[in-house]
Amino acid sequence: MIAPLRCWYRRFWKLRQMAVNITYMGTKRDLAALVAEVACQTQTGVLLDAFAGMCTVGEQVAPSRQIWSNDVQVFAAEVARALFTSVDDPPDAIWTADLHFDEFERHRRRLADKYDEPLGTEVHLGSADTFTAFTKRRNLLKHQLSCITKKFRRRNRNLFTTTYSDSYFGLRQAIDADAIVGAIAEIYEAGKTSLDQKRWCLLALGRALLKVANSTGHFAQFLTPNRSSFRRFCSQRKRDLWAEWLFSIGELSAVGTMDWRKQNKAFNEDSLALLRRLAESKERPSVIYADPPYTDDQYSRYYHILDTLMLYDYPEVTGAGLYRPARFSTPFSLKTKVTQAFDDLIKSGRELDADLILSYPSNGLIHEAGAKPETILKRHYGKVECCFAVPHNHSTFGASKGSAQANVTEFIYLAKS
Repeated sequence: MIAPLRCWYRRFWKLRQMAVNITYMGTKRDLAALVAEVACQTQTGVLLDAFAGMCTVGEQVAPSRQIWSNDVQVFAAEVARALFTSVDDPPDAIWTADLHFDEFERHRRRLADKYDEPLGTEVHLGSADTFTAFTKRRNLLKHQLSCITKKFRRRNRNLFTTTYSDSYFGLRQAIDADAIVGAIAEIYEAGKTSLDQKRWCLLALGRALLKVANSTGHFAQFLTPNRSSFRRFCSQRKRDLWAEWLFSIGELSAVGTMDWRKQNKAFNEDSLALLRRLAESKERPSVIYADPPYTDDQYSRYYHILDTLMLYDYPEVTGAGLYRPARFSTPFSLKTKVTQAFDDLIKSGRELDADLILSYPSNGLIHEAGAKPETILKRHYGKVECCFAVPHNHSTFGASKGSAQANVTEFIYLAKS
């Protein structure tokens, strides 16, 4: 039976500003306060957020207990390291601009000189008064980019320019992305910033890239301009990445005190593999929060460019979304494997003697597979309670499967031995 909404006031409590504030798949931002309330009913000790995403649950729980965060995506894991383990707070935006500008300009000019002709063509895209004129100029731009890039070796900090120009980003924006990455690296290598400060700068750049991208808020696929959208396309291409980067730096903040953060951990692993590994460790979490993927969409498809930003490894991209090779595939998003994945997750939590908080929607893939989360929880835990059933609108991320929103009920379970 669903427990009374005894602390529903948290739904109306003014949440503190999100420390990163990046849109990410899932519903944890809306559920975080409720999950934190359920965590108050668990045993004391470390809480492990096994599918941390942008760490909204950890932010809500902090600093009442130590936080371990895990995500298999590189960018998300770096967010957790910054928020929960960093010694240094994010740098001041003005200080960052003064420190990095000269190196940024040097890298920007180097790339701009090689792409001078297509940069001029891109400027004239915005002055096209008809879609026909726009298409003609864009075809010329594509030809010019192809000719230059074929001669331009994909190294020496030109990854975005040679890989993502005129797709998710305009050419000028891609050049600026590479120039900012180059400046961040040069300043760090010169010993003028710490590893934490470098991480904050890269995370801010990831946030800025999402702001200027030609997409619907993620990187599953870039948008193709048409007669009704080509002017908005040109407007988006005019957004200044350097300015967006500095603004994003000003929006970041670490969580808790430095002494509190020193006791936390951040992992970048498959959640099931991590739980198995922790079972062999003397140091274990007391509580696990799990919010596993609930659709047949692989999350790695939506944020691959953010991982590429952090790795900066010149991947051989493929597909409509220019995807990285060997992207991670989770069994929670495979109908034939989701039931076993749930059983492995819950069993591992029980073997760690950890309380388990699980959130999952009524339309999740496991229901299509003919199983129920509550049934599997009761198989391994002695006490299982459905603490909240929350009406919710799920984004379908561009309405690729019909409606842009799906009305569901989000369940939050608490399992204790």
